[in-house]
Amino acid sequence: MRIEPGSSWDAPQQFVMALNGHLPFIPRFVEQKRVPAPAPLNFWLRPKDEDLDRQVCASYVSRLRDLADQWIETGRGEADGESPNERKLPFELHEVLNGWASRNRPDMDLDQFGNTVVWMPACKKDFSSVLDAALEDAIRFFARFLDSPLRYQLCKCRSCGEYYCTRRIPRGFIKYGTYCEKHRHIASAKRANERMRVPERHRKLELAKRAWAKLPKRIKDEGAQALWVAEQVNKDLKYDETLIKRHWVTRYKNEIQGGIPSL
Repeated sequence: MRIEPGSSWDAPQQFVMALNGHLPFIPRFVEQKRVPAPAPLNFWLRPKDEDLDRQVCASYVSRLRDLADQWIETGRGEADGESPNERKLPFELHEVLNGWASRNRPDMDLDQFGNTVVWMPACKKDFSSVLDAALEDAIRFFARFLDSPLRYQLCKCRSCGEYYCTRRIPRGFIKYGTYCEKHRHIASAKRANERMRVPERHRKLELAKRAWAKLPKRIKDEGAQALWVAEQVNKDLKYDETLIKRHWVTRYKNEIQGGIPSL
């Protein structure tokens, strides 16, 4: 048995282009008309109702993005982290796809050699209800994309929202999230910032622990205690380190009090 996908080999790439709103990759559902054009074309096609065509295209892209975002979201964890290879269909999206599958059964016939050929549903254009046809086809396009290896390589830039595919399936946890080539420097900046910030926080905690151990007994108020500790820490900070305030001391109070170094 041979399964024919009903789409070209580069359909996954076309899906990503459609997600980003590139019109040549978005099917047209509004009836077209011929308009005269210079040679050698002689004519080109234009929608009979251009306002309706724009509305349908926008709805089609919006539907595609909603489906893709639900899929991408299942691989996202806390903060900015992502694990694309752990994505799974959430219940609602699973129901949408199964509903489409029940309405669009594949066709089956025999080729000239007697082999069974199963044809996956193709794009169906219903000019009597173009908006419904477009929304239905968006599900078909997404379902076809899910049947490709690129389903785990599809990413959405955390900065600009552009969709793109990585060169290979990401392995493991992406701590700083996914960014397109234009904004990849953001992840690099986060890594560099953390490499600087973590040691600085540890140093501040050590200074705060030592200051807390020397806290005068006459200071009873918690706010005043935090203020005094912050002032003592700031005295020992380096010129390029950020000064702390009493709120910082309050935030890390448990860590500061839990490990007071011996004098």
